[in-house]
Amino acid sequence: MPKKSIHADNSEFARAALVAEGVAFGALLGTADEGDATVTYLFENQLKGYKDWTWQVTLYQPKGQQPTVSELLLLPGEGALVAPAWVPWSERLADYKALQAELEAQAAEEEDEDDELLATESGEGEEPEADTEDAGVRPPSARSRNRSRNNNKKAKDESPSEDSE
Repeated sequence: MPKKSIHADNSEFARAALVAEGVAFGALLGTADEGDATVTYLFENQLKGYKDWTWQVTLYQPKGQQPTVSELLLLPGEGALVAPAWVPWSERLADYKALQAELEAQAAEEEDEDDELLATESGEGEEPEADTEDAGVRPPSARSRNRSRNNNKKAKDESPSEDSE
């Protein structure tokens, strides 16, 4: 509960300040002595969409003088709906970059898993089957072609030449 002010009751002056601003307000909720001849008057808010907000009118009244309005504010209470805390751009950008890197890593991991699955399904890395009946005629291997060429060459070299006769 706010402290009782030692200053004169200026709630009607604070109410007149709110009326002059044309705001929707309700009953006086209390006062708060701010010290140095300053008192804040709290009024309930009646603006739509601002549930649990309060109007605060801060008045300054030095001894022997008329009060003056120092501040007139609409402030949120404990249950009020307020915007989230501001986050600097550099932090938001760093969060975004970290998320993008994580998503790229997940995509690469999924691609690797898909490649492994495709290789297993297509039979890559497996030994060829021994059953050659369905395979048809195989072309000669590279080694056997080279051997036959080399054998032909050797046979030519070893055959008697016409010059030696």
